[in-house]
Amino acid sequence: MLSAKVTIAKIGNDRTSCFQVSSDSHHKTARGGRLPWGFIWVLPLLLAAACDPVTGTGPGTPPDPRQYLKVDTVTQTAVVTLIAGYPATDYQFNYDGYGNGTLVLKVPVGWQVTVQCANHATVPNSCAVVSNASATEPVDPEWSTPEPQRGLDPGQSSSFTFTPTTAGSYRIASLVRGSEASGMWLDLEVVQGGKPTLTAAQ
Repeated sequence: MLSAKVTIAKIGNDRTSCFQVSSDSHHKTARGGRLPWGFIWVLPLLLAAACDPVTGTGPGTPPDPRQYLKVDTVTQTAVVTLIAGYPATDYQFNYDGYGNGTLVLKVPVGWQVTVQCANHATVPNSCAVVSNASATEPVDPEWSTPEPQRGLDPGQSSSFTFTPTTAGSYRIASLVRGSEASGMWLDLEVVQGGKPTLTAAQ
């Protein structure tokens, strides 16, 4: 019923933030080297102007989710990439920039789906197919990244493959404590017929 392939890899940490908190030592200057008051006032404006939502330095518009789904209708296979803690938002509990079920993945019964899960957040996260909001385990033990309650460390990625056999409403969520409740989940709809789609609900 299921052909599972799970891998873990280290990815580059390209996530930055316009609102990072620095250590006290970063605010000290050399003897007699205090910054002018006017510069201190202008500095936040300069930082804000330098924010780039594409590279993950501040809030921005989430991307078109269709770019994260590859579909092969001949083999009835699909590959979906889920970036946990997508960098184009200050709120990191999201997949591909969308949280709280805004992202909707539709998969026909019998299609083989590979989920590529990359953790770009600053805390551990996972990707797991679950039955509902109260679920603490994946629908199937192999339908998740390894140790879903512990999660992937920041900068890690993993993948798994699942083939749904029953139509219904499910979720893909992070099972790390507090993550799903904070919004890290997407709506997974298993349907009869058609082909997989990944969209953002209005």
